[in-house]
Amino acid sequence: MKIQKLEFGDRTQSWYLKPIEFLANLNLLVGVSGAGKTKIINSILYLKEIASGKSFNGMYWDITFLTKDNISYRWQGEFEAVEVTQTIINDAEKQPGFKIISENLSKNEQLLIKRDSEKIIFKGSQIPKLSPFQSIVELLNQEEDISPVKEEFNKIITNSDKSFENLLKIPTHILEKYQNCSLNDLKESNISIFMKFSLAYQYLPEIFHKIKDTFIEIFQTLEDIKIGHIFTNYGLPEPPIESLIGGTIVYIKERGVDNWIQPYTISSGMLKTLMYISELYLSPEGSVILIDEFENSLGVNCIDSVTDLILENPRLQFIITSHHPYIINNIGNKYWKIVTRQGNVVTVKEPEELGISQSRHQGFIDLINILEESPEEVEAE
Repeated sequence: MKIQKLEFGDRTQSWYLKPIEFLANLNLLVGVSGAGKTKIINSILYLKEIASGKSFNGMYWDITFLTKDNISYRWQGEFEAVEVTQTIINDAEKQPGFKIISENLSKNEQLLIKRDSEKIIFKGSQIPKLSPFQSIVELLNQEEDISPVKEEFNKIITNSDKSFENLLKIPTHILEKYQNCSLNDLKESNISIFMKFSLAYQYLPEIFHKIKDTFIEIFQTLEDIKIGHIFTNYGLPEPPIESLIGGTIVYIKERGVDNWIQPYTISSGMLKTLMYISELYLSPEGSVILIDEFENSLGVNCIDSVTDLILENPRLQFIITSHHPYIINNIGNKYWKIVTRQGNVVTVKEPEELGISQSRHQGFIDLINILEESPEEVEAE
């Protein structure tokens, strides 16, 4: 997926994002705290959930994107906005449900689906009524023209600081399923990035060593990484060898030090850097990587190196937020998306719209001056 244009709103919060274009593979959202950067990231995540059948009170959207085959889709929709006391229970999921009151899906500018609260027209013909709580992307995901949409939304990837700490062992059925997998099979699998990394250690040593070598280039005091079991190197009696298979605990080894560093003493910056590198190597072609507050837990050496890796990667799309001057200046203003807010309306502007210099040094100074203005002043320009 490559997101090209996004518009989003939430009537329950009277929040509205004006249309924003993402024409580059790297998009850095910058703006003062509270401008709406994180909400833009969350809007994309909401759309991923809507594409999977979830419903949300009062949300509406309009997104245009390209598939891996360079096919253009435009998906528009709107849920009803109701008082919480009027919420209908979706019996299929035993949770609150909100009805879709309109939904359109176009492929290469040709309308595939037109839906309202009464009927669904698919390729010019009315089809039987389906669940009013779920999107067409979910309900018709087996249809030839609809399945690519579902697949592309599954390529939206976000992460958390716990992504490399929350799994002790890969389930046996996953180990068996991917025992003879190719690198492409692993990339396309719908499992966590840490599980992919651990499976690469087990079955795809070539790609694991690429990740490891890139990691060690950043942290040059290290000499090795391995995936082990929680019992490894803890001075505890080790269980039978078969129970060690499928371990997912990261151990690292420093140069000149005999013992491996225990996993829960590895710095969060190291783990987060390893996670980002793994995403670069193991995410499906055409993934959209969402990173909120990119600088969190990263040291300056990590920020510099990981930023360079992102800039060098053309096969993924990145939508990132940051407050860090080093990141903003290092990435360069041709990738900036300047987020401003007036009341509950969020607008994203290109640097040239605000008269920001193309010079990196002067452009950064211009940005600082603009961000020091009130959101109302920026919006009014």
